[in-house]
Amino acid sequence: MPTNISGPTLPAAADVQPLLASIGRQATTSPQRPMVSVRVGDAFVDRSTADVWDRVKGLAKGLIATGVEPGDRVGLMSATRVEWVELDMAINMAGAVTVPIYETSSVDQIGWILADSEAVLLFVETDDMSTAAKSVESTVACREVLAIEAGGLDQMFERGDEVSDETLKQRVDAILVDDIATIIYTSGTTGRPKGCVLTHHNLAVNVEQVVDALGGAIDSSDTALLFLPLAHVLTKTTALFCLAQGVRIAFGTSMANLPEEFSMVRPTLIAAVPRVFEKVFNKAQHTAEAGGKGRIFDRAASVAIRWSRQCAAGQPSQTTKAEHWLFDRLVYGKLADAFGGELRMAFSGGGPLGERLTSFFDGIGVRIYEGYGLTETSPLVTINRTDAWQPGSVGQVVADTSVRIDPDGELLVKGPQVFTGYWHNEQATAEVFDDDGWFHTGDIGTIDDDGFVRITGRKKELIVTAAGKNVAPAPLEDRLRAHVLVSQAIVLGDAEPFISALVTIDDEAFADWVRDHDHQAATVADFVDSEQLRQEIQEAIDQANASVSRAESIREFVILPVDFSLDRNEITPTLKVRRAVVVENYRTTIQTIYTKS
Repeated sequence: MPTNISGPTLPAAADVQPLLASIGRQATTSPQRPMVSVRVGDAFVDRSTADVWDRVKGLAKGLIATGVEPGDRVGLMSATRVEWVELDMAINMAGAVTVPIYETSSVDQIGWILADSEAVLLFVETDDMSTAAKSVESTVACREVLAIEAGGLDQMFERGDEVSDETLKQRVDAILVDDIATIIYTSGTTGRPKGCVLTHHNLAVNVEQVVDALGGAIDSSDTALLFLPLAHVLTKTTALFCLAQGVRIAFGTSMANLPEEFSMVRPTLIAAVPRVFEKVFNKAQHTAEAGGKGRIFDRAASVAIRWSRQCAAGQPSQTTKAEHWLFDRLVYGKLADAFGGELRMAFSGGGPLGERLTSFFDGIGVRIYEGYGLTETSPLVTINRTDAWQPGSVGQVVADTSVRIDPDGELLVKGPQVFTGYWHNEQATAEVFDDDGWFHTGDIGTIDDDGFVRITGRKKELIVTAAGKNVAPAPLEDRLRAHVLVSQAIVLGDAEPFISALVTIDDEAFADWVRDHDHQAATVADFVDSEQLRQEIQEAIDQANASVSRAESIREFVILPVDFSLDRNEITPTLKVRRAVVVENYRTTIQTIYTKS
């Protein structure tokens, strides 16, 4: 297999402009085209490009009037909503730098990010967030905290009345492509978050790389539903891509409202993390089983996967075609309705989705394009594309980018989307770049003969058992999460005689399981030692173990009484497990696994 590969040449790469350039042109050429859609009561209401652009200019003037200078950092702490995007664009329009903060961040995290970035101003969503931010005022340089839901933006518009159009134009004209657009603090799995410095060029060129990869597959006739945190680079770049392509963006109000809002918006495009797709599949499977149609669903799922695999290989058999035709009318349409019924392109990142689930959704008519990248790479390095799609891979390298596999299996990257370094942290920057300029991702991967990249695990998470066997935990964890009852799983065993796992139970699926088995209403904690529940999880363990050798197989597992939590810092806002935190929190439990055996 090859160890080096480069993407195609990006057309007109030298013409990449600051982020707001294409949106500004649209405001002139297509002012009445719907740019965004926001929920008002029981409906989503469109707002035009001209309306959004006027608000952005008004907010930018307000920032200038408030004393924000070019290069100043401005914090932005809010859930996903249209005001987040408007403020982000306004901050850049004023020549300043956006510093996103997750709305779930603790007071300590808020204080660290504001202090490290030296943010001069902070926008928050709610009064509660404002209270949390103001509690660290004495330790940071932030001059003011403004809450969106308490009239903070209205204050900015009023202040901006004194700033002329010419003053704003001078700010915009002075922006260079190599200026910093944002500093995104990695949520990380260990230690203090590090600020990834991303320039206008980093982000704008990554948008062009995605456009190049997808060709004309997405245009202004599409509607995207955004629901993941905009503080995460995947969602931010998705928004930038949609704005550049004229795609209407609908803003979801919460993950809890997602099923309802899929039906209301009927998006043609979404970007999500694997857990979203896993939960849709698991919920559909459980609903079928609860209704006595479990065998039909399992058969339909098997046919969908087989149909997708055979199509990818060339041509489905006549038997598969006939079965797929039948289930398309009986089952697949209802499954596709979970996404609103119009979804034709979905993008998955932030972790491995897996070949099985990708093929299943493709078989029901929802093609998922899995990609790979990090905050440090703006984020996309590879992506499956319309003319080169391979489930189980993270796609091929995007334009103007090179990928190399080091002798130890680590994936290295060069490209114009790679960040310039960590803010105020030269040591950390030096640790991820080698002398030849390659960025070390920390991920272990392979490249096949067709140029498709696969990620097999994190270099630091690679388990080496006491017998010297190397085990990548991610594939096993991916298979465990495929079980309807499993929410999260961590595979363990570094320097130990065998592999084990910590498993958490999905609360919604557990409630259904308790009812289906005629148990009294109870919590997971009441059932961690239940033979019935353990047998269910053992089935998931057996299915995962079937994919590996005995030396790599899970020998013991523990069902935890509660799911991993943001409050305990065990997962990131994008549902990635912080392995080191979980290991520390459950150190006694882990020790028990290995001392009793």
